[in-house]
Amino acid sequence: MADVRLEQDAQHEKDPQHEKLAQHTPDAEHEPDGRHERDAALRGLVQALLIAAVSPALPGIAHLRAGRVRLGAALVFAQALLITGAATAAGEGRSLFLELSVRPGWLLAVAAGAVVLAGLWTALIVHSYAVLVPDGLSPLWRLAGGTSVSVLCLLVVVPPLTVAHYGYLQRDLVDSLFTEGAAGGPAARAGAPAAGSPGLWAGTPRLNVLLIGGDADVGRPGVRTDSMTLASIDTRTGDTLLMSLPRNLQRVPVWSGEKRVPFAPERLLNEVYEHGTGNPSVLAGGGHVRNPGAELLKRTVTHILGQPVAYYAMVDMRSFRQIVDAVGGVRVCVAGAVPVPRQQVPSGVLRPGCRKLSGREALWYGRSRTGSSDYARMSRQKCLMWALARQAGPLTVLRSFQRLTEVFKYSVNTDLPQRLLPALVGLAAKIRTAEITSLQFVPPVISTGRPDYPQIRRMAARAVRDSGAGAQSAEGLHILSNDCT
Repeated sequence: MADVRLEQDAQHEKDPQHEKLAQHTPDAEHEPDGRHERDAALRGLVQALLIAAVSPALPGIAHLRAGRVRLGAALVFAQALLITGAATAAGEGRSLFLELSVRPGWLLAVAAGAVVLAGLWTALIVHSYAVLVPDGLSPLWRLAGGTSVSVLCLLVVVPPLTVAHYGYLQRDLVDSLFTEGAAGGPAARAGAPAAGSPGLWAGTPRLNVLLIGGDADVGRPGVRTDSMTLASIDTRTGDTLLMSLPRNLQRVPVWSGEKRVPFAPERLLNEVYEHGTGNPSVLAGGGHVRNPGAELLKRTVTHILGQPVAYYAMVDMRSFRQIVDAVGGVRVCVAGAVPVPRQQVPSGVLRPGCRKLSGREALWYGRSRTGSSDYARMSRQKCLMWALARQAGPLTVLRSFQRLTEVFKYSVNTDLPQRLLPALVGLAAKIRTAEITSLQFVPPVISTGRPDYPQIRRMAARAVRDSGAGAQSAEGLHILSNDCT
C-alpha cells in the first residue's frame, strides 16, 4: 500500500494540471489589488496635472483638495483681491490703458509686475502638482508627470513675459523718441498746453503740429523737407485741418523767433531745415534745441501761416516705407495712373483703382511728379496720411508692435514732450473718427514764385475758423474723405 501511495504522489507531481493549480498561491490572489492600486495612482496623476493646469486661474483649489485649508483659503482671498482690482481697472477701461502705455515709470512697473506674475504662476503650478501627486507611481510615470508640469509652466509664462517684453519696448520708445519737457524757448512753446493744468486742453482749443516729410534715404545725403503740413487739431472734437505748404515756395520769410533771418529770395522753403541745421545760432534764444533745423522751420511756418506751431514730427522716406510694410500695406484709391521708376515698381506705373499698396508703392505714390506736379503730389500725400490714420487700428499696431517701435525709434524725430502723451493718445483716438479737411496753398490761388504772404495768413485764419464750425466756405478747403475715396 505504501508503494501505491508513493506512485500516486509521483504522478501528481508530474501532472501539469496539478502544477497549474499549485501556482494559485495566496500571493497570487493579491495581484488584482496591485493592479487596482496602479490604476488609482495613474488616475490621481491625471487629476493632479489637470488641477495644476487650472491653478493659475483658480489658485488654492489644489491645496483645498489636499486638505491644506489655510494656504488654500489664502490663495483664494488673494485671487479675490486681484479680480477686484481688475474690475476696478476695467471700469477705467481705455483711458487707463492709454495712460499706462505712455508713462515710462508705469511701463517699467507693468513689465516688472508681469515678470513677477510669471514666476508666481510657475511656483503655483509646481506646488499644486506637488501636493496632489499620488504615491506609488513608477519612476517612468513620475518622469512623465514632471515633464508635463514643465510644459505647463512654459505655456503659462508666455503671456506675462510677452506683456513684459512689449512694456520694455514701449518704455524704450517713449524715452528715446519724446523729450522730457517742453522743447525750445517761448516761441517754440506758443500754442502748447500749459504744464500741470487740471484739464490739459482747457486753455488750448487747437493744437498745431507740423508734420514734416524728409527726403533722406539710401544714397541721398542731407535732408530736404519735401512735405510740410500743419495739422491743426480741434482738441474738443478731434476734427483736424491739414494745411500744406509747397516745397518750392520762394521769398521765404525765415523767422528766428524774434526777427527775419537772411535768406536768399530764390531759395526754396524746403531748404529752411538744412539752413537751420547748419546755422543753429540764427535761432532766437540760441540753438540749444534738440533739432535746430526743425525748430527754424517750425518758427518760419508759424510766421507764414500766422498760426502758432507748438510741436513737430518728422519722418524720412525710408521710415515711411517701413511703416506701411509693418502694418501690412495701406489701401488707397488711385484716381489716375501714376508713373513711377521701374527700378522701384516693376510695372512702371500705379494703375487707377482702389487696392492695397506696399510700402514701396505707397512711397512712390506720394513722391512721383512724373506727368503731374508738386501740387498733385501734395494731394496724394495727404490721402496717404488720411488712409494710414484710418486703417492703422489698435489690433493692426499690436500685430506689428515690435517692428513699428524699431522704425519709430531710429527714424522718427519729434519735440513732443512726454508729459503730453497721455492727453495726446486720447486726442488721437478722437482724430481717427473725426472729420479731416485739407487746404493747399498752391497755384493759381498762390504764386509760389511771388507768394502773397498776407493772403496766405488770411486763408489760414478762415480755414481754421470754418473747419471748427464744420463749414467749407474757406477758399480751397476740402474734406479728405470725399477727395480720397
